[in-house]
Amino acid sequence: MASYRIYVLDPDDRIAAELEEPFPSDWAAIRCAEVAKIGQYAAEVWRGRHLVRRIGGALNLLPV
Repeated sequence: MASYRIYVLDPDDRIAAELEEPFPSDWAAIRCAEVAKIGQYAAEVWRGRHLVRRIGGALNLLPV
């Protein structure tokens, strides 16, 4: 099993909560992030340096 990090983000794209644990697959980690995101702005699933999926809020790449 690979180790994944799930970040729950606030509307400013700041980390509001973090979870790190092994999952058997990307999909298992994504399902956990979907549950963790409920009532929150967004969540991101990372495997090492690889962003697996962002769920929710739009990624703002432009300076504010």
